[in-house]
Amino acid sequence: MSVDLKAKPFYLTDEDIQWVEKTIANMSLEEKIGQLFVNMGSSRDEQYLKDVVNKYHIGAVRYNPASAAEVYEQNRILQENSKIPLLISANIEAGGNGACTDGTEIGVQVKIASTNDPQNGLMKWDVWAA
Repeated sequence: MSVDLKAKPFYLTDEDIQWVEKTIANMSLEEKIGQLFVNMGSSRDEQYLKDVVNKYHIGAVRYNPASAAEVYEQNRILQENSKIPLLISANIEAGGNGACTDGTEIGVQVKIASTNDPQNGLMKWDVWAA
């Protein structure tokens, strides 16, 4: 089965596709397996972060809230030491304060839903499940 990387949702250029194909072809089985895992970012220690990407070849990290400066530094260390760019996620249901302790809260879903106004970004749960 072939995936059309030029089509939705990828929209990759020929150069992008070449990078993807070359990257996958040069990965070991261990590196491919590592791409399936998300590290929960239990430490921001530089050596720990380097070890996680170099030993386990993780594909993503989900970090715990800290100041924006701490989160930035963590992500810098991870990205600079990862062979493949990492996906980075955070708990941002209520806004930037779920990612950074000094981020801006926009309100949890129940607060937004109480406005009963779709302009506030409310999506019905059945849309998510579709």
